Amino acid sequence: MNKALKQIIGMKAALWVNAFLYYVRRLWLVGKRIPESLYGNYELKKILSVVAVVFRQIGDFFGKPVYLLLAVGLPAVLMTQGEEPVPLSGWACAVNIFFFLSGWIGSFGDSQVFAVTRDKVTCIKYMRMSAQLYTHSTLLFHYVPFFIYYLPSLMGMSLLLGGTLLQGLILWLMLLGIRLAGEALQLLIFDHTGKVLCRSMIFSWIVIGVGLGGGYGLTAAGISLAPVLLHPLAVPVYLALGAAGLYYLSVYRRYEQKLPRSLDLQYLMSSLMKNSSGAGFKEVEIQEKDLNQQEAAKAQARHLKGYAYLNALFFARHRRQLLKPVCYRLAVTAVLFAGAVALAVLEPDTARKIGDDLTLILPAFVFIMYCMTVADKACRAMFYNCDKDMLRYAYYRQPQVILQNFRIRLLRVSLYNAVVGAAICLAAVGFCLACGAPVFTLQTLLFCVAILLLSVLFTTHHLFLYYVFQPYSESLQIKNPFFTVMNTAMYMLCLVCLQIDVGGAAFTLAVLIFTVLYIAGALFLVYRRAPRSFRVK
Repeated sequence: MNKALKQIIGMKAALWVNAFLYYVRRLWLVGKRIPESLYGNYELKKILSVVAVVFRQIGDFFGKPVYLLLAVGLPAVLMTQGEEPVPLSGWACAVNIFFFLSGWIGSFGDSQVFAVTRDKVTCIKYMRMSAQLYTHSTLLFHYVPFFIYYLPSLMGMSLLLGGTLLQGLILWLMLLGIRLAGEALQLLIFDHTGKVLCRSMIFSWIVIGVGLGGGYGLTAAGISLAPVLLHPLAVPVYLALGAAGLYYLSVYRRYEQKLPRSLDLQYLMSSLMKNSSGAGFKEVEIQEKDLNQQEAAKAQARHLKGYAYLNALFFARHRRQLLKPVCYRLAVTAVLFAGAVALAVLEPDTARKIGDDLTLILPAFVFIMYCMTVADKACRAMFYNCDKDMLRYAYYRQPQVILQNFRIRLLRVSLYNAVVGAAICLAAVGFCLACGAPVFTLQTLLFCVAILLLSVLFTTHHLFLYYVFQPYSESLQIKNPFFTVMNTAMYMLCLVCLQIDVGGAAFTLAVLIFTVLYIAGALFLVYRRAPRSFRVK
């Protein structure tokens, strides 16, 4: 097993290094200084492979406390210290959330045994490595550091939120037992039915729904399973689950016979593309009724030519995919407005205070506007139904064509988001009228301008990431790590704004300045980088 484990780790590290070199060579200024010959420098790549493995482990180690902080600890603290705190301790809330997210969703929403990776396909299908040996080696490589890194993080979270070291250890044993049992259960079901449970979209959505509902819904309702999960009598149950799962994974003898079927190439090119990595693209698939919309739009776009005509037909064909989300967002805006009117009736003093200076609630609307944008879905539709195929032609990759399409799309998608932004501005004005606050004030004007600019900002943000990094591959997977990092950074920035209690004119001006600078910087980078980076990978 040691030899197989070394081969697998070496292959994973080589893939990480190749991907790192690929994307670093495409960085502005830096990439030009890195020669392509580095791909063949064996000694250097061997050193980089060791560095990659070390950094990957460091990232996994520090990733555990970050995950616990953002997904478990922070929601638990907010639920217990808000205006209407739940009648639970922070530790009880955290245990509940952790069980449903890491225990339930983590065990049944995915599986290391049935994970489809490049190194797995290479080792089992092409290198003819023993499927049993590969599975045992990868389970060892994944779960040993996984459990080791979680132990200090869970104990630290326990102490910070009012628990004890022993309770943190029990929670760790729960994670160990249920994860190993989940892997074994999915293997058992596959052995008897031939179906991979975690690849069923219906089952996956059920698992996610139950996990989020149990983790956050039950906790918000003041219900926690912590007394049961942390009871000393639960320890033997966790140990029994872990031992049973580990035993079945170890003694199972049909890996060679059955596991390669889960890597069938026809599945990889069809089901995996549609159900796993391409799940986000299913909602932008074209239907027959969409083609009817396109036929009706041809007459209206008759006066247009070239790429203006092409994009007019594209947005007509995707009218349902983009207009329906806008309608949903308008409905959400109407609900928010109804709640605001109810506040004006029930709490007139509080409503009047907000109405006198709408910029006080702008921090929350930064995050709301981020969630309201339809630009991310529009970019997925552009790639899946247009660019993925059109970029194969040289004329479509010409710089002037790429930038012309970008300008047209930026305008069209901005209009969709502007409709939502305008509706929020009208709702804000209506709220001021309902609570008796003055409408024509500098604060109201700043609020409305900020909302409209934010709608443009998030449109520009998503199109900028799409054109500069073009994150999607032919298999509909997100391949560009810089795209993920920048998208996550923007999300976290908006989430931080949500936590800001005090808004006002200073915060509004800061938002306006940041928005203008970001839009200008994004447009500059698109015009400099998109003609070279906008390609199918």
